[in-house]
Amino acid sequence: MSAAPSNRDLEVEFSPGPKHLSHEVLIAVRAHSKQMFGNQDRLEVAYAITRVELGRVNATDLHRDIDLAVNRIRSQLLLLVSMHLLAETGGGEGGKRMFEVQDREDVFWKFVVHEFEQIVRSADRSSRAPVPDRPKPEPQRHR
Repeated sequence: MSAAPSNRDLEVEFSPGPKHLSHEVLIAVRAHSKQMFGNQDRLEVAYAITRVELGRVNATDLHRDIDLAVNRIRSQLLLLVSMHLLAETGGGEGGKRMFEVQDREDVFWKFVVHEFEQIVRSADRSSRAPVPDRPKPEPQRHR
């Protein structure tokens, strides 16, 4: 019997994950998350979960995809368990706490993907918008 593939092996090849976003875009994502959920990490963590093909995750593996401390990620995973969106499935490789998506078709996951991608597109567009030229100061005339 072969060992189960790691989450890293199961990741879907998407565009770069949240860890690869610019600082300005991450600020926008976290501000949007805070406004929607009352927590700046939830949108980022939930989106990272949607990127794992089989929906089986742990905080350490998600840390590779998002720039948050493992304890902050784990806190969000446990909150998603309390909301019945994830279930804790027991030990993974090396005794890691594993969590599994209960229903991949749940509207929450679709909402997360939509909101995350929309805010990234919007923030990315505004960060690439041309900066208007500053008016040049008029030369001072000496008398």
